[in-house]
Parts: sequence; C-alpha cells; structure tokens
Amino acid sequence: MTTPTIRRRAGAIAISAALALGGLAACTSDGGDGASPDGDETTGTVIGEGDAYEATIRRTTGGVPHITGETIADAAFGQGFASGEDRTCDLADQVVKIRGERARWFGRGDDDANLNSDIQWRTIGIYDLAIDDWANEPDEDRALFEAYAAGWNAHLAEVGADGVAGWCQGAEWVRELDPEEVYAYARSIALNASGTRAGAYIATAQPPVAGEGEGQAVPGAKAPAPTSTGTGIGAADAAGTTTAAPAGAIGALAEAPIASNGWAIGSERSTSGGGMLVANPHFPWEGELRFWEVHLTVPGVADAYGVQLSGVPGIGIGFTSEFGWTHTVSAGNRLTAYSLDLVPGDPTSYVYGDETRQMTSKDLEIEVLGDDGDLETVTHTSWSSHYGPILDFPGFGWTADATITYRDANIDDDEFIDQYFGMLEAKDFDEFQQVHADANGVPLFNTIATSADGRAWYADTSATPDLSDEAIAAYDAALETDPVTQVAAQNGVVLLDGSDPTFEWVEEDGARDPGLVPFADQPQVEREDYVFNANDSFWMPHATELLEGDYSPLHGRQGTARSPRTRENASVLSDTSADGPSGEDGTFDLDELADAALLNEGFTARALRAEVVDRCEGVDEVTVPEVPVGEDGNPGLPGGTVDISAACDVLATWDGIYDLDSAGAPLWRELLSRFSSSDLTEAGDLWAEPFDPADPLGTPSGLAPAGDGERADLVLERLAYAVQALDAAGFAPDVPLGEAQFALRDGERIPIHGGNAFDGTTNVVGFGSGASIRDPKLLEQDRERLVGGSQLSTLDGETGYPVNNGTSFLMALAFTDDGPQAKVFLTYSNTEDRSADDYTEATRRFSEKDWRPVAFTEEDVAADTRSTITVRG
Repeated sequence: MTTPTIRRRAGAIAISAALALGGLAACTSDGGDGASPDGDETTGTVIGEGDAYEATIRRTTGGVPHITGETIADAAFGQGFASGEDRTCDLADQVVKIRGERARWFGRGDDDANLNSDIQWRTIGIYDLAIDDWANEPDEDRALFEAYAAGWNAHLAEVGADGVAGWCQGAEWVRELDPEEVYAYARSIALNASGTRAGAYIATAQPPVAGEGEGQAVPGAKAPAPTSTGTGIGAADAAGTTTAAPAGAIGALAEAPIASNGWAIGSERSTSGGGMLVANPHFPWEGELRFWEVHLTVPGVADAYGVQLSGVPGIGIGFTSEFGWTHTVSAGNRLTAYSLDLVPGDPTSYVYGDETRQMTSKDLEIEVLGDDGDLETVTHTSWSSHYGPILDFPGFGWTADATITYRDANIDDDEFIDQYFGMLEAKDFDEFQQVHADANGVPLFNTIATSADGRAWYADTSATPDLSDEAIAAYDAALETDPVTQVAAQNGVVLLDGSDPTFEWVEEDGARDPGLVPFADQPQVEREDYVFNANDSFWMPHATELLEGDYSPLHGRQGTARSPRTRENASVLSDTSADGPSGEDGTFDLDELADAALLNEGFTARALRAEVVDRCEGVDEVTVPEVPVGEDGNPGLPGGTVDISAACDVLATWDGIYDLDSAGAPLWRELLSRFSSSDLTEAGDLWAEPFDPADPLGTPSGLAPAGDGERADLVLERLAYAVQALDAAGFAPDVPLGEAQFALRDGERIPIHGGNAFDGTTNVVGFGSGASIRDPKLLEQDRERLVGGSQLSTLDGETGYPVNNGTSFLMALAFTDDGPQAKVFLTYSNTEDRSADDYTEATRRFSEKDWRPVAFTEEDVAADTRSTITVRG
C-alpha cells in the first residue's frame, strides 16, 4: 500500500469514526470568535512548526470551523486543534474518567461518586480493552487518532493549561494525550446504552458476609440510590416520572442516554425531487455529550459537514454532496441482564445448567485524594460472571441466594472504525448502505438517511443480542408469570435466567461479533416518500406502512403503542392537506421542512384539548384532596377548593402550540403531567379507547370518562392541581410558555419554546442530570422542585421550567440542482467558555427560531469567513 493510500484511508476514518460513537460556532481559548491566539483575524496566522501535518481553519458565523488539508490526516490534525480550542476540558476530563482516575484528582466525591466511577470503569475495562485492540489496529487506522491527538496536543502546547478558557483552566490533570487514549474514549461512548448505565451498580457489588446476606461495599463507599426515569440524559422525555425500587433500580439500566427525531424525505414528497433530511437529536446542552459542529474538506477526496460528539474525531450526523444521515437511539436492547442462582454456602459460585461456575475477581488499587491533599490507596475487589460484571441493584442486591450480572453487546465494538470510514468513503448511496452490512459497527442507533437522487432509508443496525427461538419463547413465558421479569421489562430491561444455558446468545454467520443479530436479520426499509423514527421501535417507520417481519423482539416489539411524540412526528409527515406543513402541493421545500421541524404543536392537546374544555366548561370550583410531600422531599399541594373557570377559558382559546407566546401550554403541561407515563399509551385514566395495532397513529383515543360520581372528575381534579402548581410558582393560568420555560446561559435567562413527552411535541426540551463531567458549575447547580407531580422548579434562583437538554443540533437539509443546502441550530454553540459571545448567542437564535444557513460551498465559506489560521505539526 502506498503512502497516499494509507493517508486517504486514515483520514477518511478521521472524518467518520465519531458517528458510531456519538451520533453523532466555536471560540478559541481566549474566548474570541475564532481568531488565532495572536489575535490576527485578517491575514491568518501560522501556528506551530513541523512538516507532518498542516491544516487551515476558517471560522464562520457561530464560530463553525471549516478545516481544509491536503490529506485527511491533515484535516484530522486541524480538527483536533480546533476541538481543543473550543472544548479542551471535555476530552481531558473524560480520559481521566475512563482511566479510572477521578478519585486521584477530585477525591472521593459526594456519596463516593468519584471512587465508584473509578471502580466502575476499571471493572468494565474498556480502557484496557481498547489499548489491547489499538496494538492490533492497522497502521492506517491508527493514523486517524494519531493526527487528531497531535492537533489537540498542539493547541494545548500553544496556550498551556493556564490558557484554556473552559472550567478546567489551570488544572494539573490537563495534559497532552496519547492517541490510544482518544481511541479508548471513543470506544467508551459506544457503551452509553449499556455499560455506562449498568456500571453505576458495580462499585458496591460485594459478596454477602456470612450470616448477613447483604453485600459489603468498598470501605466508605455508598451505593447509588434507585434512579428515577425523570433523571439522567433522557430526562427531557421522561418528564419527571419516577418509579419505586426495585423497578427504579432495574430501570436505571433502561434509561435512554439520548433521544431524537429523524426524518428522511424521498423524491415523492420533495419539491426538488432530491432527498431531504431533518436531524433532531435530543441531547444534553451541557457536559460531555454535546455535539460539536465542523466542516472537513480534503480537495478531491472528502467534503463533509455536520456534528460529532465532543472530543472525538470525525463527522457524526451530517451530509456530503451525495447523501445525508442522522441517528436516533434504538428502542432495542444493547445488553441482557441475568439473574444467577448462587451455590449454597458459596456466594461467588453460581449454578449453570448441570454444573457450577466460579466467578472471576479483579483486584483494584485506586488512588484517592484526601481532604488534606495526601493520596491514599483504596483496595477493592470487583466480581464478574462469564457474562460480565456483577451488579448491586437496590431491591435485589447480592444475597446468599442470588445476584444479577449482565452481558454488553458493544464491549467489543472495534468495527466502528470500518463502519464510519466506509460511510464517508462511499461514492454513492448504495455504497453508504452496503457499509452497514459489511462493517455493521453502529453501536446503539437507528439510521435515517437520504440520497441526492431522492431515496429515503430507515434501518436499525445497532448491536443487538441474538437469542434463540427457544430462549425468546421462554422469556415471553416468564413475562406472563414472573414479577421481577415483568418489572424489568416495564423499565426496558430484558432480564434472563443466567443459570440456564438456554439464554446464552446465539452465534450466527454474518454477525459483527459472536452473539449479535446479523445484518441480514436487522430491520430496514427504503421508500420514495418518507421514513422517520422518534425512538419507538422499528415497527412504525411510516405513518401508515408498517415494517413487519420475523425480527428479534430485542430490536423492539412490533404491534405496540407509540408515544405521543412518535404520533406527532407521523402526523406532521403524513399531512398532505393544502394547509398542512408541506403546502398546497404536498411536497416540502427547505423552508417548509425547517418550519415543520419547529411547528411545536402538541399531540396530546390536538387529540384531547377540546374534550377537556367540554368537560370543564360551566364548572367553577373543584374540591381536591391534599397532595402530601413526596418521599424525595418534593413539596406537595394544599388541596381544598380551587376555581378552575379561568383555566378552562385559557384552554378553550389556546391553539395547542408550544411557542414562546403560547398562553395555555404550561397549564396543559401541568394537567397532563399528573398522569403516569403509561397513561400516555394505554386506555385508563387519560384515554377512553385502547391502542389498536391496526391504527397506531389514531389510537389510543378519546378522553377517559368522568367516572361514577363518587369523587370529582379525575381530569378536573388534575386541572385544579395544575392551577395550584402554577400559582405556587407565581404564575397565572394564562402564563405564556416563554415566561415560564427558560435556559440559563452565563446567568442570562433566555426563553425557550418546545415541549416534553406529555406534551407530545417533536421539538423536545427539558432538564436532565446525566452528564458525568466534573464541571463545577454543573455539580453545584441548585435545582429544587416546587411542588410534587410537577416539573416546575427553581434553578439558581430562577423559577419555571429550566432547560439544559433536548433539541441540540437541529438540521434541515435539501439536495437541490445546486447541490446540498442546509440550515441549522446548535442550541448551545461549540464553545465551553460560558463568557464567550457564541455561548449565549446560539441559544438566543434558537429561542427566536432564527436558523443559521450552512456555509458548505467554497464561495459561501469564503464570504462568511470571520478568521483564518493555519496550524502545523
């Protein structure tokens, strides 16, 4: 292989690898708008010396870096440098995390958070696995990370740790990184729907002390509390609903790390006849899972625009001149949990068929920084079955009789390099699709993609455990009879009998790794009108044409009710009426598609508001019982007699939209949030007619009846509580959404439009606490719920619905006769510097629905260039 070929392959990986791992307007370290450290914004400054790499970085509106190099290795070097300018702290912190060194630098942490994190990541061992794999990677593959790391290090060498603009400025642990450390971090991101979640219960998993039946934690360590479905990264969709242990404990495994909408429009619904795309990942606005926007160009070789996760090389969600793609988190399973029957008198041995097996142990020595500044060494023994690490679930634990373990479908996913290298190297859409078959390295996502010639494709090629028909039948039987299996399933976890070899994963030809579903058996469909996904299972990629077949239920169930958000996505896309979002001709142009993505109409209001108004009209007062203070300390509600007449009038005049001036949106949210998550999809307290798999868009339907008269109408009761909740926050029933819902950006309160899971909008915003990064600002945030059963909160002294999660990178893309055209939001900007102008300006633009046109052609980039630097290394 010649040197140019090696560089081309390595560089192509450089602009592609991140997508498998993250999804996937910047400022320099001095807080500027992309100027060189010397401040020369007109002529461009040359930074660094050496002849191994050279790249030009031009910053356009929003600080977006457009990086050009003669080889893609050069572009990867430039990307590493620009990423370091914008977000040094993200990558530096995450490398500390996956190496298991948090306690070394930050001490034990509150409730032993840092110590437990170190135990978790060292037990999972992804860093060591990645280092072993790194040694066996082809030279051309390693060149990707070598170039990126060299660029990141070059920036750090230029400004020094004291010159970093982010929260880690001056920190001793901010240092140059080895390329294999960047590679290991990339590998760890693939575990976001598996080991990252399950691993929270590794640190305190210890065999029971004789005669006690309970595990003993590492000295001084505290077990994590059961996790509610309203916390974590997916909180914007969870809408604050909690579950009790053991459901809450098991549910921690099921929390989706991210959510998204993805639309691909084909030639039949495109005004130009070319493909169109809406990318709308609902990701955190703070922490390590933020996207970073970039344009990478190697003349004659590659030209790609999009986003990636912070600190990882490549393009995540994005487009080339031939196709565009986005991802949503798959509803399938990236792990299976296993209960183990333990050998009497020997809690580190377990029954396996007709034999017994001994658990394996790993002895860890972890340095911990004490309050006095001295280091101490904490020793810990972690335990694993042949499936994977042992877990300490609250409500289940590790007793003398049983415990829980898990097997991770993405622990060995080194194929992501070939997956995303192939996607970016693809010359056309057929090759783009074929790479999914050849590499099959997508870890946890659905892919929604479109081509310049107007094809729309949906596929769930994410890593999925492969169970035999016998195992699936036995599991389905357990779902009917076993309460623990049922509780796990209700929280999205497949819990199997690990002492029965029947439930081992099946090894089939064509699988990416042993035990996974092969590409040939993964669901996919191509259409000429549209496909979409909003995190429900593959079964409904279109409003009326279902994807049915002999697919593993671990990819997600068929014939199941859809969320209000999925139903709203389907409603928008299927509406071809003259006054619908696609206009009189029933086809989208770019502006119509962008407007459709931010219609902000709530599905639950469209379906139920008129009936609720009919129910409340003529009713002046409702008497409701007191809502007691919650177990988590959330304040309750006083109950008593509540005047709902004004609230009913507000709902009667509201149009069901969640824009800034929408009076009625907060009131409806408070009403709907009094129902449970299951009420959104099942007939009962909310819906009258049950779900019908023959009509998944239209059912469940109708407002549940008022009841038998023994107590006040349940809907009216909850409307009364909604009035009380808003009043407790200082809001009238007609408060506009923009006065109540906000993001805090460097202390500035910015009004935010959009809804949540109960609202059923496509544009989802909310509050989540899933970032693992040690940013003091995030760790010190003071958020308190105002009343029980509500999402109304105070955050740093501001009252309402705080937002730090949800619609993050929003892109509308159209392939036209003049090539790809796109407009975007990156709702929080590329920079981690809170004092930078872009940090707040990006959020203001989103608040105002002021789309930013993408500069993709050379002419557009040149016209919009704000600063230029050349970097060498």
